[in-house]
Amino acid sequence: MHNTSLLLVEDNILDARLITSRLQKIGCHTLTHVGSLQQAVDWLNTARHVDVIVLDLTLPDSLGLHTFQYLHQRFAHIPIVILSGRNDQDLAVKAVSLGAQDYVFKSEASSCVLLRSIRYAIERMRLLKIETDMIKMDRDLEFAREIQRHLLPQTLPEIAGVDMASTYIPANWTGGDFFDVIPISRQAKCNHDLWQPAQQMCEEDKNNSIWGLTIADVSSHGFAPSLIMVDTRRVLRTCSHILQDPGEILTFANRAVNEVTLEGQFVTLCYGRYDPLDRTLEYCSAGHPFWVIDAEGTVSMPEYAGTALGLLPDFQYATDGKLQLNVGDFLVVVTDGLYECRSDEGEFFGIDRVCEIIKQHREKPSKEIVKQILKAIYRFSGSLRSEDDITILLIKMVE
Repeated sequence: MHNTSLLLVEDNILDARLITSRLQKIGCHTLTHVGSLQQAVDWLNTARHVDVIVLDLTLPDSLGLHTFQYLHQRFAHIPIVILSGRNDQDLAVKAVSLGAQDYVFKSEASSCVLLRSIRYAIERMRLLKIETDMIKMDRDLEFAREIQRHLLPQTLPEIAGVDMASTYIPANWTGGDFFDVIPISRQAKCNHDLWQPAQQMCEEDKNNSIWGLTIADVSSHGFAPSLIMVDTRRVLRTCSHILQDPGEILTFANRAVNEVTLEGQFVTLCYGRYDPLDRTLEYCSAGHPFWVIDAEGTVSMPEYAGTALGLLPDFQYATDGKLQLNVGDFLVVVTDGLYECRSDEGEFFGIDRVCEIIKQHREKPSKEIVKQILKAIYRFSGSLRSEDDITILLIKMVE
């Protein structure tokens, strides 16, 4: 109580002296006394800090619960303990229901009772503030989560000869993973005016488009990585429409990521340009692997040479290769939160299990195969809540 700042609002001089004496006995020496509601308001408007108000309801310029409500509405952040000469239980209950932290009868206001009431009032107000802040934070995080989900493809585009499915499960409210399928007009020769969202493109444009396929994983997970995710996504979408070489696109993205990351933060990312006319994927990876399962069931991981974005600001990325994809082939593009799910014994699920599930269900649509992967994860770890974000983009070559 030695550092507690208290305002006593009491018009009766004798009562004020008695209460002040009792408060000083319990160590409350930072105490200000005023005798009216207006004086209390004037003092509170200029005071730097007040821990608690001890308030009499009968004042020269105010009477009853109105006295409390007037102060509470203007200084809701300060806990108020009502100290009243009226031993009225109904009034006490109503006062507490309106927001008073306690209602103490003057006849029972010993030093011990005042100490307990003041301490409880301060602690309850502290807990109430924490609860209020958490509710506000939950609302803000839910809003951020909805924005982030809106940035991910709401529906996957229909591409001739391709059956795609995806899922995204953040570890927290928001995540650092993202994937995208970007329509790129063949006419776009460094002309950003030709950039059109997939849902606004006519069928002829869609059938004559190249598609930018990307998946990324920002180091760690939660709210901070989601900010980096938004910035990285915007850079990729912009560069996809004004540049053609995947290596050059990642070089620009790396510089942008380096500007928004702190030391130790990075983004693993894989970007490819898929051409449905000849079923080729020209790709560049910044430390993010992907896998190909061919029609015979052979699993391979295409080679890449680039380091994660954000680690080396002047790194020059080069296109890693160009894959020829055939009917029956799968592109398995996932983040490590999927295959690093653990069992109760601490065993990783592993990419081999993921590929084996795909091979077992290869005749099914991609959407059904993704469901089978998630079911297997659930059986393996007992939950789909991973320590890291889980993202899957499964691409199947069909007739």
